[in-house]
Parts: sequence; structure tokens; C-alpha cells
Amino acid sequence: MSTSPTPSISAGLMQPKKWAIVAAFAVLAFVIGYTMNYALTVGALDFSVYRYGAMTVFNNEGFDKDLYVIDLLRLGPNFSLPFTYPPFAALLFVPIAFIPKWLGVVLMMLLAYAVAFWLSVIILNYANKRGRVLPLQRYLGRTGTIVLLMAVILWSGPWLRGLNLVQINPLIMLLVLWDFLRPATRLPRGFFIGIAGGIKLTPLAFGLILLMRKDIKGVITLGLSFLATVGIGFLFLPSEAVEFWTSAVSDPSRVGNINYLDNISIQGWLMHLGLTGAGLKLMHYGLILVLLVGIALLIPILEKHKMVLSQVALNAFLMVSMSPISWSHHNTWLPLLVAALWLDAFPAFFSRASTGMRIAAQICAWVGVIGLYAGPMWIGSRLHGSNDNLDYIAQGPLVISAIPVIAMFITVMLWIVVGLQHRREIAATPAAGDDVAVETLCY
Repeated sequence: MSTSPTPSISAGLMQPKKWAIVAAFAVLAFVIGYTMNYALTVGALDFSVYRYGAMTVFNNEGFDKDLYVIDLLRLGPNFSLPFTYPPFAALLFVPIAFIPKWLGVVLMMLLAYAVAFWLSVIILNYANKRGRVLPLQRYLGRTGTIVLLMAVILWSGPWLRGLNLVQINPLIMLLVLWDFLRPATRLPRGFFIGIAGGIKLTPLAFGLILLMRKDIKGVITLGLSFLATVGIGFLFLPSEAVEFWTSAVSDPSRVGNINYLDNISIQGWLMHLGLTGAGLKLMHYGLILVLLVGIALLIPILEKHKMVLSQVALNAFLMVSMSPISWSHHNTWLPLLVAALWLDAFPAFFSRASTGMRIAAQICAWVGVIGLYAGPMWIGSRLHGSNDNLDYIAQGPLVISAIPVIAMFITVMLWIVVGLQHRREIAATPAAGDDVAVETLCY
């Protein structure tokens, strides 16, 4: 299978510059060196929770706490972290309980780097097959562009914070994306999404794509694979499974401060704006319903033009928005959403909108992308003047840190409105890349 750019793209490319490629590798080496060093020295907080959760299974190293105690990882008299994932996740993490912590951190970081590399390949292929050239691709060539794009992804706010914590989210992204991009021949789609849901419940939201595609076999497969993870949990950790599914899964004390500035969910940014009580509930559920219905109606239009990355990116935005708490490092999907806006939303959708709506979408998209790339923690802590006591940040910095995700919400809603307004003409007009098999994006 050829992975070279399409003829029209190749014709527009110049000979790659060696100095540019060397510079791209140097940037990536710096990013990898920095993130790996941070994770091995002062980071890996979330990885420690994963490892301690796994250690409870066989009481490794004499660790005798129960899996769902509220202070599984105690870091001080007033600060502790619990294990918040289903029992299946604890079983999945068991191998890292039998190796030194530093080795587990290295392996998790290498997995994250590999996913970032693969994501860069997918975005580049998607752009080229739709007749677009990524910035600097003319100088960097294919290899240099992938390397630099990987560095840009790793340095984004969501990825950088996730790498510092050594988070599981790149694995979740790998499972979900692979399920939508692989050839679904013998194994129906939905299988790996169900596994991802067994690790962390929120990926089950991607079943919406299968549902709106009328892929009933995929929906059933997702449900069965997820139920298999639940069954495995009950089989090997029966008491822990009962505790999780009857109490821990719905215990709000385990998830943290919903009004913390790093929460980019709808409920989070509504609280940042000062909403409370009945007004908060009304707006929260109302906006979720509007976003859910809007994206559901947009998916068939995107599917007709094989805009699979846009489907996944929008569903990921829905997933992050719906959850009561979505920390910014959960938004590893940001690079995919940026690509979807650039390659699909503005050329195929907003080009049909009124001038005013198109300008509004452009402004909101830029504010959202730049602000979310920097991250609410970075914005809020600088306005606050410190990284300390961010639970007690003033209302002004809290509101400003929420502006990017609000702007992105508006951008997505405008995309939905334009898509539904012009659905017939969009459906009737072929788009670049419509004849490309999605499986070719992976390589």
C-alpha cells in the first residue's frame, strides 16, 4: 500500500531541506527529553495511582490497602488520590505492579509517544488525501512534517500535562481511533471501543457514531465487549467490582473539585461563570442535549463524505463536554479537532455560511485552539500569579481560563447549524478525498 502523497500534492512540493528536517528532529528530541525527564523525576502522579491500584490485586511490596479506599495514594495530610477506574483497569495495570516504577513510567511514555506519532501520520495522510499541504511540509517533506507535527502535539496543553502525569488517555485514543480506522472485516467495529469503556467509562460515548451510522452490529459488539470487561472484573475481583458498581462509580467525593479551573466540561465552565443551583442544572443538561442532538444529526452528513476524523473529533468533544469532570489532559483529542476544523469544517461547511457566521466561527476557532493549546491551567495560574492554591483562584482568572473552551463550544455549535442548514447541498456536492478508504489513513 503506497503512503506517498497524491500526485496533485507531490507536484506542489519542493525538495525537502535537510536543515529543516534536522531542526524538526531536534525539536522533537527536546520535547521527548523534557517530558521523559519530568515524568521520571517530579511527575507520574497519575501513574502512581494506576500502579498502587494494581498492587492491591496481589498485595505487591506489602501494599495492603483496598482498591477503592479514598486515600489509595496519600501525598499529605490534606491531599490524597483514589483509584477511579473499573476493576478491569486495575487488572490491566497488574504488569506494572511487578516491575520497577521507573520502568513502568518509561513504557507508558513510549506508548504515548507512539500514539502521538501515529496520530501525526493520520493527520498528514488525511490532509494530503484531501488535497491540502500542512504548514512547512514543502520544506520538511513527509518524514520531517510527521516529526515536527508529533512535537507540536506532544507540547500541546492536553498532551504535555498528560505526559507529566503519565496518563492513560493516549491508550484510550489508540483503542478508539483504531476501531474506526481499521478494516472491519472479521471483527466488527465497536470491539475496541468497548474495551476502552471497560478501562474508563467515558469512551462508551463513541457508540453514538455507530448508532448514527446504523451500524447495529457495531453497537452490539461494543456492548458485548464492554460487558466482557465488567464480567472479568467480577470474576477476578468480585468484592471490588460490587463496591465500584454500587457506590464508588457515583461517589462525587472521589472525582475532585468540579469548579477547579482545569475542568473543561460544560458543567465545569458553567460553574466557572458563576452559575449555581437550579440555573446551573437547567443550563447544564440543556446544553448537553443540544450538543448531543446536533452532533448526532451531523454524523450522517460527515459519513457521506467519509469525514471519519471529523466524526471522531466531534464525538470526542461531546464526550469531554458531557462528563461532570473533564480535566484538560483528558482532551488529547484536541489535535484531531483542529485538523477536522481546518480540513473539513471550514472548506466544506463554513464556506457556505454567511460572511458574519464564517467570521464568527473563525474568531471562536482561533480563540479556542490557541487557548486550549496553552491550557486553562497555564492561563489561570499566570493570571493568579502562582501555581499554588488554584482551588481558591479569583473569579476573574477563573472566567478568563474558561473562555477558550466556551469559544470552541460555540465553534462546534456553529458547525452544526451550518451543516444542518445546508445539509442537502453539502450531501450533493462531492468533497476532496471522498473516494479514499479510511484504512489508508493509518499508514
